[in-house]
Amino acid sequence: MRIGVVTSAYHPDVGGVETHCRRLCAALVAAGDQVEVLTQHATAAEETLDGVLVRRFPLTVSASNYRFSLALWKWLRAHAGRYDLLHAHSYHALAALPAALTNDTPLVFTPHYHGTGHSRLRAALHPIYRPVGRRIVARSNRLICVTRTERELLIRHFPEAAERMVIIPNGTDPVRVVEPIEDGPGRSILCVGRLERYKRVDRVIRAMRHLPDDHRLDVVGAGPAREELEQLAGRLGLDGRRVMFHGRLPDDAFAGRMAVAAAAVSASAHEAFGMAVADALTAGIPTVASFIPAHRELAVMAGDGVPLWLVNPDDEAALADALQVAASTRRVTHGSNALPTWSDVVLSTREVYASVAPRVRLIQQSGAGAADR
Repeated sequence: MRIGVVTSAYHPDVGGVETHCRRLCAALVAAGDQVEVLTQHATAAEETLDGVLVRRFPLTVSASNYRFSLALWKWLRAHAGRYDLLHAHSYHALAALPAALTNDTPLVFTPHYHGTGHSRLRAALHPIYRPVGRRIVARSNRLICVTRTERELLIRHFPEAAERMVIIPNGTDPVRVVEPIEDGPGRSILCVGRLERYKRVDRVIRAMRHLPDDHRLDVVGAGPAREELEQLAGRLGLDGRRVMFHGRLPDDAFAGRMAVAAAAVSASAHEAFGMAVADALTAGIPTVASFIPAHRELAVMAGDGVPLWLVNPDDEAALADALQVAASTRRVTHGSNALPTWSDVVLSTREVYASVAPRVRLIQQSGAGAADR
């Protein structure tokens, strides 16, 4: 099957949607599909990553929250027919619009829906944007939600699309075996994700004041809130040794950082799923997460016995206590939770594709993922 994946950003950009798309595309290629990623970037480029052709179209508007590429619109208007279907991602980014409005190719939409914006301004604009979002939803043959929580929120705002929604949780990757990194003294608490205010990394930094000096926060990720967070750590006297900002890390370096972590934490105010938490649990890392619906649902999916503590990050003392307990808890055996893998996700996603795409010629293939299409 020929699939065009439309997303506002893609690896090496960091974020939940970017990670979801990269893992999904790599798994689709492994299953025998032809996948092209259509995305936006500061400059035009084409490259192949994980067997996926990535077409990067130059930005017409480069504002971080409202990225827009006229070249992407023109490409989809002219070339959408080369794909059996388009799979657009993120209600909260403008890239899904051209996938919905420029062609009549079958469309699958994964909204990664939070129901609000990631800043006060974007939250205020959200109701104004909803008529535009409604057009994307109306155009979509199927909508893939990653949790029941996300589906319920979408139904509340777009009840007319309820019958076209399916739930396919995000997958987790197998734990990578890497050479141990040279780690500093003390216990590492790992915080991974795009550095946006809604991720509430500031709460975790403040909680570090209540932990013993041998506990260290390792922040992995990039984003507009980094400078603000670094300044906060400096004002609290935690910069340098107690709180370290690593920015984006290559895959092996990140796997090494995961390997030495005593605990992981996500204080996010809202998530469609919570991939950082899922990955940490899959690696057996004791994890502290905010008590939001997506994380609560993730805890149920993971099953009994997983080392996961759900807390209110606005309660600084409770957050610090949970982090200290988690960091002193032994890792669990890999694979002891019931979270789906990306192979599971691809099987379910390809069933959705088959339900909306026109019949395509059969291709003989062998190996993992072999199937008539």
